[in-house]
Amino acid sequence: MYIQFALILAILTIIFFIGEFTRKKGFDKLKISRSIDKDRILPGEEFTLTTTIENNKRLPISFLMLSEKVPAAVEFVSDNNNFKEGVDLWHLSKYTISWFERKRRIYKLKCNVRGTYILRDINVTVGDLFGYSTETVAVEDFLEFLVYPKLINMNNVEFTNTNFQGDNYVKRWIHKDPLYIKGIREYNVEDRMKDIHWKSSLKMDRLMVKEYDFTSDRELTIIVNGQCGEPYWGSIQPVLIENGITVAASLASIAIKEGVPTGMWTNCQLIGMQTKITSEVYPDINALKKIMELSARMSYSITIKFSDYLRSKVKDFNQNSTYVIITPYLDEDGVGILSKLKRRGILIKVIDVSLKDTVPYISGIEKNHYKGELRV
Repeated sequence: MYIQFALILAILTIIFFIGEFTRKKGFDKLKISRSIDKDRILPGEEFTLTTTIENNKRLPISFLMLSEKVPAAVEFVSDNNNFKEGVDLWHLSKYTISWFERKRRIYKLKCNVRGTYILRDINVTVGDLFGYSTETVAVEDFLEFLVYPKLINMNNVEFTNTNFQGDNYVKRWIHKDPLYIKGIREYNVEDRMKDIHWKSSLKMDRLMVKEYDFTSDRELTIIVNGQCGEPYWGSIQPVLIENGITVAASLASIAIKEGVPTGMWTNCQLIGMQTKITSEVYPDINALKKIMELSARMSYSITIKFSDYLRSKVKDFNQNSTYVIITPYLDEDGVGILSKLKRRGILIKVIDVSLKDTVPYISGIEKNHYKGELRV
């Protein structure tokens, strides 16, 4: 009886030590890596996440589970094996791996929300040979991808100033050069009196104006203000900021397609794994990719009060560029700075993305209130 008990105890002890050995040694020479096929995507566009596990030792792993933390806005198209924790998701996958074996799993993902996303945390759980105990180790594996803002058809956008719409509104913002008169057309309320062609007006019995062409060196700079009120760091309204970013990126896309060198500035804080990310893209005919990346990286946090931001950039404003200020808010200080720039000969336009058209009108500066996309 005593011998049988001792034998059972010995077997259990051996099993215990084998289990402990296989569990602890399971992490040795275990390599886990991930990759994505596209790190710049459009909202709703599918992309591929590949998870690779390599067991580079003679000892097999009978049980291995990965828990990968994924932002809640990211959807697994091909696999729903996940559970929620707070606002994020943990995606679970289980494996059995032989010695010197590599396993790879591929998932289809998509994201409908603009922004910068960083996949980072992985919990790796290894079980013993007999399935009695497990051990979990946290691993950091950084992957970054950007979701660009949705580009909207600006002809389907409602503004308080209905003259804003049309294929040529971007060109109307660019300086006109009287050396490049391409024809005569009928007068509208936005035309300057000095552009009236009096001889043609008398002949046609209605006001006619000179229509100018545009020189190739004219530029457009779009400035996105994320400040929604006072204090600038506490008055955050995500919907207004998102509207501003959407309009800005859509305008930039149209302008560049029309051959206008376009840039973008912002006082929004930027998100990214890099230590230095520039908040300014200067006008260039090939700048759309940089502008879309900047638009994706903008967060709802503000780095500096908008009036202070304008003051810091005053010397960078030049008469060769038209400046479109897209903003949900302007204080008296900001209004004063823009008025001084206008008097200095800087061409400025304002797009108000506030809910109730609360951005003040500035004398001599065209303002349009964005009211959203028309229902068609």
